[in-house]
Amino acid sequence: MKRFKILQFFICLVIGFSSVAQNPNDCTNAILLCGNTDLGLTPSGAGTNDFASPNNQVPSCYNFPVDQAWFRVEIENTGSFTFDLVPDVANADYDFAVFGPVTDCSNLGAAIRCSSTNPQSAGVSGNTGLNDTETDITEGPGANGNGYLREIDATAGDVYYIIVGLAVGTGGFQLNPGGTATLPPAPIANPVQDQEFCDNLGPQDGIREFDFTQFDTTIINGQSNVIVTYHENLNDANIGTNALSFPYTNSTSTFSVFARIERTDSNCTDFTEFEIVVDENGIPTDLDEVVVCSDNNTESYDLAANVDLFVANASSYNITYHDTEQDAFNDTNPINPNVTATTTQTFYFLKVTDPAGIICDSVVRVPLRLYNPPVVQNPYNYLVCDIENDGLEQIVLSDLTSEILGALDPNLFEVRHYLTNNDRSVPTNNLSGTPQISQPVTSIFSRVTDVNSGCFTDLDFNVVLNRTPDLRMQDPIIICEENTQPITIGVEFGFEFYEWSTGESGQDTNTIDVLSPGSYTVTVTNNEGCTSQLTIEALPSSKATIDEIITQDFRNGDNTATILVSGSGDYEFSVDDGAYQSSNFFDGLYKGYHDLRVRDRNGCGVIFATFVTLDYQRFFTPNQDGFNDYWTFDGLKEYPGAQLFIYDRHGKLLKQLSPDTVGWDGTYNGNPLPSSTYWFTLEIENRPKVSGNFALVR
Repeated sequence: MKRFKILQFFICLVIGFSSVAQNPNDCTNAILLCGNTDLGLTPSGAGTNDFASPNNQVPSCYNFPVDQAWFRVEIENTGSFTFDLVPDVANADYDFAVFGPVTDCSNLGAAIRCSSTNPQSAGVSGNTGLNDTETDITEGPGANGNGYLREIDATAGDVYYIIVGLAVGTGGFQLNPGGTATLPPAPIANPVQDQEFCDNLGPQDGIREFDFTQFDTTIINGQSNVIVTYHENLNDANIGTNALSFPYTNSTSTFSVFARIERTDSNCTDFTEFEIVVDENGIPTDLDEVVVCSDNNTESYDLAANVDLFVANASSYNITYHDTEQDAFNDTNPINPNVTATTTQTFYFLKVTDPAGIICDSVVRVPLRLYNPPVVQNPYNYLVCDIENDGLEQIVLSDLTSEILGALDPNLFEVRHYLTNNDRSVPTNNLSGTPQISQPVTSIFSRVTDVNSGCFTDLDFNVVLNRTPDLRMQDPIIICEENTQPITIGVEFGFEFYEWSTGESGQDTNTIDVLSPGSYTVTVTNNEGCTSQLTIEALPSSKATIDEIITQDFRNGDNTATILVSGSGDYEFSVDDGAYQSSNFFDGLYKGYHDLRVRDRNGCGVIFATFVTLDYQRFFTPNQDGFNDYWTFDGLKEYPGAQLFIYDRHGKLLKQLSPDTVGWDGTYNGNPLPSSTYWFTLEIENRPKVSGNFALVR
């Protein structure tokens, strides 16, 4: 419980709303100071402008349109009146003014005390008020003054009003009345111990009905002329609004109650707080579903035999069993605890009573339902193919799990695999990922658990390691592009099934005929269901196409030729019936015509061609013996537009030879020319001009 002297006001002003009538930020709703009791508050808002009345003058030292609070002082016995105002925040600057003696808020007149000293400017603390040592009745603003003014000599029956405003800073303050004059006596809200109640009047949800008037006697404790009201929060208690009516129903199992005691002859009040706790008994009453796993649709279940699952230290309590919650609350119609679980959730209720009377009675709700274990697919012999045929292979557990679950949703069932039955029973050492096996037969122990109910199914089976078809690797084959006859490709015979990438398949289809280049893949399955794949490449090849023959001529028997070809084959070359060579370059060629052969190494054919290398005779002997009688230019007829001219050493044109002539016979105008050196020029379109000399020998 708590006893209050400090009053915290959190005030929200709503114009025209009558519920704010008791907020102390205007004179009409001033707080009555009672019995020299210290109090405190945090002012909020300016309230009604009391200085708008013609009989109320704005204080000479300060105008108060700020966060403010009003206090009413009623003098019961003559004497001096003083007070100390102490800010909660040291540097806060509170100003005040005192009016009176007056009859009410409409005739305040001028302030008889006014303080607006700024503590920081004056070099004093933020404390301010009236005392019996000061002589001045006004001070401020700024550095003028020390925060305190002269006390008031009050007469019994006088009424004074004090306005306090927060000029600078934040925070609340405490107001401590003093002096020899006495104020109306304040009531005392005597403390109430924190209370614990049992929730035994209905569902155990921590909610029940209360009548707090049972605490009136404790709070009043013999005082007269007082009334007590109860509130849900301190603010309501402070301003006397929203008093609770009874029976009162709480909304949370633990809550505070604020009691307000008020004198009927003076409106002086006091407050106290105490805490209510409902059903703090430590026995959970709303349990998770109790699951019974069975292959049947019904199963007997003994609540008493399993009571320790529902109530901790059950042997310490008296427990009865009931079909309905109301029967349990009323402690009527107990049932035999040996009940039947079905696939429909059924609720049973346990009345728990503490014979020692230390804790409250409780009703524990037990939801009971039967679940069937998962129905799964047992692979019995789970075949794993040894891809490398090395006696080692990895199990892909995700594939194994999928086969076991079949159509079951993998998000609703957990599957774990173990190498021993003991590991599964514990459980521990479950397999994960892709574990490796090295035995022809390995036993696996699996458990499939329904993640919602926790019911599970165990299954045992063997993982059998089988060899895969062993296929011999094959070199690529060649298919000639000109070929019109199919070529047979194939793999070993004797396996269970063959399926080719061409779509051909069958038990005996280990070979197929192909006509086009490409990649041909066969999938071979053995009688254990293991498969291997082999891809046979059929590479294209063809006769060559001669694109260009580049010759270097006039090299006196060392002419050259470079053969440029295209095609998909692998080619070799031969000139003038010589041996085939890989290089397409030939040198040492004499003038004249040459026979060319280009052969595909893959056997797709030979292509023939003739080319010419141009050159000239270095001498000739025109003696009519049938040998070397003409100066010739072999192959020139391949260039019908060529122009060939012969000159003597003096540059005289002796002869122009046609490209198709047999040659020059060494005569000029039918007359034999003597032995000498003669010159020629040769012009062929798109080729450089050639010139040279040769000898005529007789």
